[in-house]
Amino acid sequence: MFKKITVFASLALSLSLLVSTAHSDEITLHVPIIDDSPQLHFFFHELLNTAIKEVGHTPKLIPKKLPQLRIKKSMDQGKISIYWSLETNEANKQYIPIEIGLTGGLIGKRVLFIKKGDQHLYDGVKNLDDFRSLNLVAGMGHEWFDVNIWKENNLKYKESSGNWESIFKMIPYGRDYNYISRGVNEIIAEKKQYPKLEIENRLVLIFDCDLRFYLSKTGVNAGAKYQDVIELAIKNAKESGLIDRLVKKYWANNFKALNYDKRIKIHLQMPE
Repeated sequence: MFKKITVFASLALSLSLLVSTAHSDEITLHVPIIDDSPQLHFFFHELLNTAIKEVGHTPKLIPKKLPQLRIKKSMDQGKISIYWSLETNEANKQYIPIEIGLTGGLIGKRVLFIKKGDQHLYDGVKNLDDFRSLNLVAGMGHEWFDVNIWKENNLKYKESSGNWESIFKMIPYGRDYNYISRGVNEIIAEKKQYPKLEIENRLVLIFDCDLRFYLSKTGVNAGAKYQDVIELAIKNAKESGLIDRLVKKYWANNFKALNYDKRIKIHLQMPE
């Protein structure tokens, strides 16, 4: 009788350990869907899903719709676990950076949204000096990463004090801003949202940066506990070619649509 109880207890313990192990392998991440750019998350969610699976874990992504302006607060409070963003000193202090580029630098390849009928203003531009001499004003969100780059290159800009989407709506009326620069990975999808704008057809402004994942440190859904798993997953995704494959999957057509290869490449200096 004692032997049967012992065997039963051993089986129960083994089952408990299996359940515990399975539970520990499930990576639960509360991830944003950005109201302002409703298609942008597809690449990053698929990258997380696939990369986590490829290192032997089971991803469970729980989406939460948020406007861009609430992302920081939600990360600070740990309501979302992870977000993709340009590197900033502030973000590196407040959150846990996964220090691997996610898009092959696409976000640093910028094409301009301009007012319809303004293309002629840009037709004579051949280099940075020409572009600077246009004396045109870039629209930017408050404390965007781009601000320091435009400042470093002596280019005019104005930060929006409210929702940065207002920039798109003001450009067609010639109010405050002449253009807004958007990544090659962003501008084609956004064109459908802003039919009163047109895509400038000759130039691309290039600077050295990329998006990276950040994990929230504290809060009920904080991603900090998964730091080792996410670092391993994204490192493996880069080395295995997964990132390159997904970049092509989502954005190869953007390069064609923008006639990227024939555009004049204007390289901007990065601030030190």
